[in-house]
Amino acid sequence: MADTHQSRFDAAEWEKRRRDNKRLGYIFGAIVLAIFLGSIWKYRPF
Repeated sequence: MADTHQSRFDAAEWEKRRRDNKRLGYIFGAIVLAIFLGSIWKYRPF
């Protein structure tokens, strides 16, 4: 089997994917944090 899967994307493409994945992780983290804080605010004991 040839090693075409390694030469298909260059370093710039992988760097772009890494940045996009990090940004996507931050967005999902912000959504989860907003849901968590909203649930705490809704069910606050005071």
